[in-house]
Amino acid sequence: LVAALPLVPGCNLVIAGNDEEHRTPKLEAQAVKAGVRERISFVGPVYGEDKAALLSRALLLVLPSYSENFGNVVLEAMAAGCPVAVTPEVGAADIVQESTAGVVLEGEPLALGEGIRRLISDRAALERMGERGREFVRHRYTWEAVSLQMEEAYRHVIAG
Repeated sequence: LVAALPLVPGCNLVIAGNDEEHRTPKLEAQAVKAGVRERISFVGPVYGEDKAALLSRALLLVLPSYSENFGNVVLEAMAAGCPVAVTPEVGAADIVQESTAGVVLEGEPLALGEGIRRLISDRAALERMGERGREFVRHRYTWEAVSLQMEEAYRHVIAG
């Protein structure tokens, strides 16, 4: 994502979350080399209302990964009405496609940067994606929706 940022002029990047692998210094050095360090904020872990506020202000959540088992933040973003862009390796990529709340982009920097630039150039489309995401999560992933799905699964098992 840092390598893709030069392809998205005028766009700032907020990198949030734990850094258990201690990659921030390497990412900062990469950002300096790419000439985009001043456009990146490393904010660390963000929780609760602060996370909700960050997602509500974001134009787009981008989660490029080579091995994300699911990516809860994808559903959190969708619930906040924030459109999402993920790579195919993110476990929630199928949900993004099914919901049409965002797009699945290849993780190579050129493809990622061009995809992000294309997405943010159409604010009305982003807004529609955000609304579709919010509705999708409301119908499928709230506690009420999940409990109804579980109840139905148990009824199916009991019925044989």
